[in-house]
Amino acid sequence: MRAKKWISLMMAGAMAMSLAGCGSQETPASAETTGTVQASSEQPQATTEAAETTTDEDMTLDELIAAAQAEASAPDAGTFMVYAPTSRIEKALNAFAEEYGIQGEYYNESGQDLYTKLTTELEAGVKDTADVALLQDSYLFQTQLQNYDYITNYVPSYLKDDIYADDQEPLVCYYYNKLFIFNNTDGMTGIANVWELADPANAGKTFMKDISKESVNKNFLAMLTEQEWADKLAAAYKDYYGKDIELDEDCANAGYQYIKDLLANVTFGSGDGDIATELANGKGGNVGLFVYSKLRDDSVTQENLTVAAYQDTQPEGFSGFMYPMYLQMISSTDRPYTAKLFIYFLMTEKGFTSAFQTKAADIGTYSANSTIASLEGDKDLSFWKDCLVCEDPQYLQEAYASGILDFITYCTNK
Repeated sequence: MRAKKWISLMMAGAMAMSLAGCGSQETPASAETTGTVQASSEQPQATTEAAETTTDEDMTLDELIAAAQAEASAPDAGTFMVYAPTSRIEKALNAFAEEYGIQGEYYNESGQDLYTKLTTELEAGVKDTADVALLQDSYLFQTQLQNYDYITNYVPSYLKDDIYADDQEPLVCYYYNKLFIFNNTDGMTGIANVWELADPANAGKTFMKDISKESVNKNFLAMLTEQEWADKLAAAYKDYYGKDIELDEDCANAGYQYIKDLLANVTFGSGDGDIATELANGKGGNVGLFVYSKLRDDSVTQENLTVAAYQDTQPEGFSGFMYPMYLQMISSTDRPYTAKLFIYFLMTEKGFTSAFQTKAADIGTYSANSTIASLEGDKDLSFWKDCLVCEDPQYLQEAYASGILDFITYCTNK
């Protein structure tokens, strides 16, 4: 991992104090960022403790800006780099450069490939690896980064009162949601209960992305085995069938039974966009589980589709699931002030909207900053948290350790 350049940081801190009173936010410095990084032979040690959380309570925002600009203009400054599973991070970096005069680069990859690249580079001390990362998939986040202290959780004190308390440790930048959405033609009136989707009478009518290509879908299914959700599913089963649930021998609770019955009914698609388009042009009564934002794609006949969560009465059980996008500072960064400033910027309305709310169609992305409203026609984050299954990194770690992935794979291939 890259060694922290202590001398440079001490200089940056001194420069920060002198620059703070010079109106640095209004007249940002401009600099190219190039440099080298020292490697370390230390090997990571796993830990089950939460990653360190750092704050900036002793530094004003103007001082942080000045320190970050001093880092960028230092002779030995390396490239400020952000890794993310979305190319939209480029828009945020462009807005960041306009705001503060600090240039940055990004690497766009998703799933296990992003984690593999990042952890391999951190172990090897590769030059110009990430300083900040946006990370989805709570299970991989916990087991491949947080457990090894590769990341430091930074919560900007300037925004602490605005960020939802539940989304501060670890810091969540925003959420995506995947919803049950159905074709409302041919007399289809709605979904009353999630067990309708698992009922053998409805085999082949539910569509979702191939779970071998979408790890968050696996996480959704794994979360259903958590006792709270298993209890909800047991209650929904009794409401739907009029009797207590009877579990198969290989099902430890109602969550396992639901996974088994649902996957027996599911038709897998190649991607959420294709599923949305085909669902809208298909038969009434078919149901898709896909990213909400796809509903506004030009290829989707929107009037043929209804979001189950928007029914007068939501489905018994849940209306889909949502997953967080964590925003973290890489512990070994040699641009800590820049990393903190970028995290702050992305958590502000200006930074968030520069990337994730650039047009009216950008529904389905919800900032963890409570002051940033959802777009017109969408619901706020609290609405979705109340009716969707959400990832819990600690439980997912337990579930995967107990073999839930083998069970899901078995049910998928039956």
